[in-house]
Amino acid sequence: MKNLIFIAFLFISNGIYSQKDKLTVSGDWSKIITASDISDAGNDYQSSFVSLANQSLITISPGGNSNNYVNINVRVHKEDNAWHNNLNLKIRRTSNGTNGNAIISGGLSFQTITGVATTLFSCTGNHTLVPLQYEILGVSVLLPVQTYSTTVVFTITNF
Repeated sequence: MKNLIFIAFLFISNGIYSQKDKLTVSGDWSKIITASDISDAGNDYQSSFVSLANQSLITISPGGNSNNYVNINVRVHKEDNAWHNNLNLKIRRTSNGTNGNAIISGGLSFQTITGVATTLFSCTGNHTLVPLQYEILGVSVLLPVQTYSTTVVFTITNF
């Protein structure tokens, strides 16, 4: 018996005021869950599975220029491909990345990714290689055995 959780990432840059805003994201996460993930007979899987702290890396270049100190919201939502309602995917950023003197705030605690775009974090200026981590909850032996997948979509907006 094997459940496979696959999380694909689709990256969209949406600059409201300038089409020169740039968002680049690298990395994806797939978690193969097998019977060996159950510690004792008769038990369920562990309550959550967590990715590496830098599973994805996001780079933001407002106005396409590292010296452009525009205020940016990084938003996230998911588009389910084959997903079970009991599964709960969460995301957080684990550090500021490489950003010189630029400002970044929010997003340090896990937040649930839903089908509605919500702000993950806000920043001013250029940010390079901001690390993102994922957590999945709700995996259970009671879920049908199949491959589950969703696409995580990132957008940026000026404010």
